[in-house]
Amino acid sequence: MTTQASNVLAERGILLESGTNEVEVLVFRVGNFQLGINVAKVREILPSQNITSLPKSSPAVLGCFRLREQVIPCVSLHRYLGQPEAPLENCKLILTEFNVSQIAFVVDTVDRIHRISWEQISPVPAVVSDARSPVTSVTQIDNSLVSMLDFESISANIAQQDMTPHRVANPNGVPREQRRLVIADDSATVRCAVESTLRSSGYQNVECFEHGGQAWEWLQQQLRDTDDVRQVADLLISDVEMPIMDGFHLTQSIKQHPQLGTIPVILYSSILTPDNLKKGKSVGADAQVTKPEMQRVVELADQLCFGHGTKPIPTLAPPVTSSAASLV
Repeated sequence: MTTQASNVLAERGILLESGTNEVEVLVFRVGNFQLGINVAKVREILPSQNITSLPKSSPAVLGCFRLREQVIPCVSLHRYLGQPEAPLENCKLILTEFNVSQIAFVVDTVDRIHRISWEQISPVPAVVSDARSPVTSVTQIDNSLVSMLDFESISANIAQQDMTPHRVANPNGVPREQRRLVIADDSATVRCAVESTLRSSGYQNVECFEHGGQAWEWLQQQLRDTDDVRQVADLLISDVEMPIMDGFHLTQSIKQHPQLGTIPVILYSSILTPDNLKKGKSVGADAQVTKPEMQRVVELADQLCFGHGTKPIPTLAPPVTSSAASLV
């Protein structure tokens, strides 16, 4: 299914049912690249704005502009991807919202929105992900290859966000080394950061997978091998956006399984909107956390694996803010 981007984003009437393993992809172009972004991260498409430059900002940051009483940072994808810059007045701006912040990205043109299955989206080869490419996956749309960008990593790199793992204290003295945790995330940067944080905090038995399909196959195989869900996993930490099988569908598959359904699930997402919170709850997620709150992930692991923890499991999304200061 394809839809005109301007119409759909204006109406905001494109929400998908939980667990269908579908995604709405907005296709756009920057220089020689045809690229895609999950519509769940897009607030609207804007024409060229009056952008004010910021002193000592990253080379990819054009500056910021005011939109409805909010200051929005503006990033040039041309500069970030090494493409020739087009006149700004001829470009479009994709206003995004993820990691509880809003950022506008300058692109050449915006095409259409396509509804496809995550099964149609393939993870990039290891040689690409190991090189820290901003592309996490690719898909074929209208006989053209579309690269899905990792906008979280792009913004983190521009802001020089510290992804160094930090040891999270264990005030309750829970035996973290006794539990097996499973991570599913298509971003190599995020996957490595979460794994390192868990390991440095005492969770030594950690299995990592690039997408939900891999994690689901592994969980089923472990159950076949052991015939004991207690030996399979004690907790799953899953991204929402992933090729092959997304986090909602993975969670639903686990929770509907007669044996694996007892495994707690944390959805760790950059798009923890009120709608996505409802979707996560509807498929049975035990907790939902906004990236990059890695300390909160460890605290929830303690709570779900051992019943320890003083903070309640979150049910509401945090307020959305501008991230202009962090990109300077």
